[in-house]
Formats: sequence, structure tokens, C-alpha cells
Amino acid sequence: MDAFSLNEILLALLVVTFAGAVHGTFGLGFPMVATPVLALLSDVQTTILLTLAPNIAVNLWSMLRGGNLRESVGRFWYVAAWMLVGSSIGTLILVSLDPNPFRLLLALVILSYLMSARLERLDWSWIRRRPRISGSGAGLLAGLLGGMVNAGGPAVMIYFLEMRVPPLVLVQSLNLAFLIGKSTQATTFGVLGVLSLPLLLLSLPLGVLALVGLRSGMWLRDRFSADTYRGWLRALLWCLSVLLVVQFFRDL
Repeated sequence: MDAFSLNEILLALLVVTFAGAVHGTFGLGFPMVATPVLALLSDVQTTILLTLAPNIAVNLWSMLRGGNLRESVGRFWYVAAWMLVGSSIGTLILVSLDPNPFRLLLALVILSYLMSARLERLDWSWIRRRPRISGSGAGLLAGLLGGMVNAGGPAVMIYFLEMRVPPLVLVQSLNLAFLIGKSTQATTFGVLGVLSLPLLLLSLPLGVLALVGLRSGMWLRDRFSADTYRGWLRALLWCLSVLLVVQFFRDL
């Protein structure tokens, strides 16, 4: 794993704070913003290790905020359960293979997220007809992607949107699933012995800054146009997906 220079550490601090603000504004999105930028500085595995504490912090805070947590957990516990399984498998895949191809996979995941509006035009009604099976599949897929490239959001996002749950239930359910996935990943990394003390020590203050950004995003949510902010985010993700593809081919 690469050592980080002072400039890279400062960039990581800024990126994590910004990603936390995005998560606070929309209720999700931290890994979709933080992982691509930090993956440009190092490999995907190091990036995921570095963002473990921030991911867990923003997921836990977002899940607990708003009340009625029992309803969200009671309805969609199976999504989180299968995400646990997928995250374990995805993490094992990540530590066993060359990390460079995961940059390309991450770019493809981001593009799938950006193209989700077109995917929604397809017939997804089978999700509502078979909520347990489709939810379990979405959780497993999201766990695999989260374990490998820290970006399993699109799979479960499509599921919960098609289930047409209230916004609070959607945010809490998503963050519960992500919290289970990240906690499982952290445990798996610890068992495999790849969670080094320097990365852990750097990840903890990043978690604090992620919460600062999260609170800022919650404050901004009521003061700026969500459509404008979402447009900026989409433009950033388009640029990052292109940069990740370029870096993948450069390092072949």
C-alpha cells in the first residue's frame, strides 16, 4: 500500500468533508464521491481501508436520524443481511487480486449510477411483486460491489426507489445496509490482517471530518436547490469516471 504525502493527506481531508456534505444533502452518496477521487491517489483497496471510519460514521448518523428506525429495519432487514454476505465475498476478492482493474469496475459502477434514469424506464415492476427475492439479490450485489470498489449504492437504490418507500424509510434502510456492509468489511480486513495501524489512525480523523461535512450538508439541504446541487455532483462523477478509465489503461 502506498504512503501518503502531506499534500495527499490534505486532499483526503477536503474530499472526505465534501463527500460528507453530499451525503448530508441527499441522505446517501459518500462512497460514490470519496472513493473515485482517493482511488486516483492510490489503489482501490487502500482507498477503501482509508474511508472505513468515515463510511461507518456517516451511515450510522444518517440511519439513526429521524426516528421510526424500527419500521425501516423491520421491513427491509433482509437487504442488509444479504449485503453482509456480499460484502464479505467482495472484500475477499479485493484482497486476492490485482487492484488496478477495480478502477475500471468502479468507473462502470459510477456510469451505471449516472445512467439510472434511463434504466428506470425499463419494467421494474417485478421488484414489487417479489420484494424478498429482489431485495435479497440487490443486497448481495450491492455488498459485492461495496466490498470490491466501495460503491454498491446503485443496486439497492434502484430497489428502494421501485418499492416506493417514504424518503425517511429509504434513507434509513440504505444507510442500515451500508453500515452492515462496511462493518463486515472492516471485520474481514481485520481478520485478514490488512488493516494497518497507520491507515486506521488516518481513517479515524477522516471520520470526524465526514461528520462535519454531513452536518453541513444537512444545513445546506434546506437552503439550496437540490436539482442544481445534483447537477454539479453528476458532472463531477462523469469527470471522475473518465479519469479512472484513463488511469486503468495507463497502469496496465
